Amino acid sequence: MDKARADLIRISKTTGKDPMLVQGGGGNTSVKTDDGKYMYIKASGTALKNMNEQCGWRRLRLDKVLEIIKDNQLAKLPAGAREPEVVHRLMLACEDEVIGDARPSVEAHLHAILDKCIIHLHPISILSYACAKNGRREIEKLFKDVKLPPLWVPFTNPGLGLAKRVAKSVDYYQGRFGVRPSVIFLQKHGLFISANSPDAALRLVRTVINRCADKLKLPKVSKPRSVSREIITETKLRIRKAFFEVIGQYSPVSYFCDDEIAAFLLQKNAAKMLSASALTPDELVYANGPPMWVENWDYKKTARQLTSKIKKEKKTPTAFLVKGAGLFVAGTGQNTDTIRDTVKNSLVVRVNASRLGGIVSLNKQEQDFINKWEAEAFRKNLATGSVQGELQGRIAVVTGAGSGLGKSIAIGLAKAGAMVALVDIDKKAAEGIIRKTQNPQMMAIKCDVTSESSVNNAFEAVLREWGGIDILVNAAGIAPPYGLVDMPVDKWRLALDVNLTGYFLMAQAAAKIMIRQGIGGSIINLSSKSGLEPSKNNTAYTTTKAGELAMARGWAMELGEFGIRVNCVAAGNVFEGSKIWNPEYIKICAKKYGIKPEEVIPYYVNKTALKREIKGQDIADAVVFLCSDKARTITGQTLVADSGQVMVR
Repeated sequence: MDKARADLIRISKTTGKDPMLVQGGGGNTSVKTDDGKYMYIKASGTALKNMNEQCGWRRLRLDKVLEIIKDNQLAKLPAGAREPEVVHRLMLACEDEVIGDARPSVEAHLHAILDKCIIHLHPISILSYACAKNGRREIEKLFKDVKLPPLWVPFTNPGLGLAKRVAKSVDYYQGRFGVRPSVIFLQKHGLFISANSPDAALRLVRTVINRCADKLKLPKVSKPRSVSREIITETKLRIRKAFFEVIGQYSPVSYFCDDEIAAFLLQKNAAKMLSASALTPDELVYANGPPMWVENWDYKKTARQLTSKIKKEKKTPTAFLVKGAGLFVAGTGQNTDTIRDTVKNSLVVRVNASRLGGIVSLNKQEQDFINKWEAEAFRKNLATGSVQGELQGRIAVVTGAGSGLGKSIAIGLAKAGAMVALVDIDKKAAEGIIRKTQNPQMMAIKCDVTSESSVNNAFEAVLREWGGIDILVNAAGIAPPYGLVDMPVDKWRLALDVNLTGYFLMAQAAAKIMIRQGIGGSIINLSSKSGLEPSKNNTAYTTTKAGELAMARGWAMELGEFGIRVNCVAAGNVFEGSKIWNPEYIKICAKKYGIKPEEVIPYYVNKTALKREIKGQDIADAVVFLCSDKARTITGQTLVADSGQVMVR
């Protein structure tokens, strides 16, 4: 058994790391044990390249898997009841020590009827034939010199129906040739390679794919057209607006244009090729079908086109191919790369298939089956790693995010589903947070909030990465601990620069983008209870925190007509992870109140009505609320999160 598992991991990693073999959704692999009792198979939704000894696979009792195909009563059930039962039985067939709810591949029963080692892939060269009207005839010509020809299986809805169809075809093939087929082409699906050893399977994969690729002409372009940053940014903002107004969703938008994409844009019949529906289950599941073709960007026309496409296909396009510009993908995190790879794969296949008699795509009945198949939804959620939350798809910028409250707020927004740019003058600190949280929906940007050029560069970086801005949280700040007569003027000016000018510059840049974007937004100024009730010997801090409240109210009046809400969070004393509450500052406070340094924190906590220490998470929760739709009618207000120390009247 250990050998079979090791063989599975080896063939999985070998194929999985090769982009010519695996794009987008990837494929499946399996290896049976020498005694024929067990089959190791890739777990559903796992990338082949990520499999290891601990995870990414399941071990099944082969006899129990084969019983599923032989159960004629199961086959008579309607698909909505049959397929969940198949998944249930496959889970019951698992005999291993894998922890968690990892499922074996939904095609496990198909693997069970073939040889010892199976590699199932969806390469471009194979799909070019599998999705072409003359694909079967061309495959027969390509392999006419082979003693044991490939088996061609017409498209059948995936799941038990496909397994039974393949089983019947394999029986016929074996009756004719005396052996089971080693190469199977599944129309509108992909390639199955079946061999008696891992090395034989890997060699056969290369042989078949190379033979198919040799007869194809991939579209080429001498030099991709240069597209200005302004056009790219404007297109991203327009797509976000169309997305929001048509389906009510926020989504980051990424831009791509390489040789393959540029070559497709130059095809005279590009729009016609994209008019064909999804070619394969992978394209339908991972990219919601083919990209939407945009000839000339007109917002109202594009919105109508998007509405019509959703109504017709019952899926929201996630990719937009804009003539003269490139590919724009609406997606988050890992999902973006999956959509890009799937779309690029489809573009090349469409060009080749159109040269092989025309494109053959999934019909309405086939699409409906796949759209309703729970197994595909499960696979997509695992593979894309999408984070769900009340701020799903929104793009946030948090200043001072490298430490203290900025850090807590950034993490809180990310947990709520937002893409978060951690902006800080100490970029390494921000990067450390990302490494620790391992959140793919974060990015670190070095920025001096007192510098207009630095601020503009930070927002340009956000636009390049995600295509817009929905939330700004001004959290960077300093607190020079001086009273009036002791305050050095340079410390006073620095506090004004960071706590007021920094807030102003960030809000100004964010508001300009939000207005262009046209879907509203939320700006939060992180103030303090000291901005409501001044504290002793804290001249610069109390003054600037009060100023932040006044700025927010004014901005709320100015930006309300654009749907942009501006509010403040007046935080109480948050000691956890704070740079302000450092040992030196605590000593100053202890001296001010005539107490010991270790008594300072309990002293401040005891001043609150709740007698409860405020944590960074408490402030983050307040910010998430104000940024969410639950606060859609709140603007120009101050939410005091201080455990009841300052009572606002």
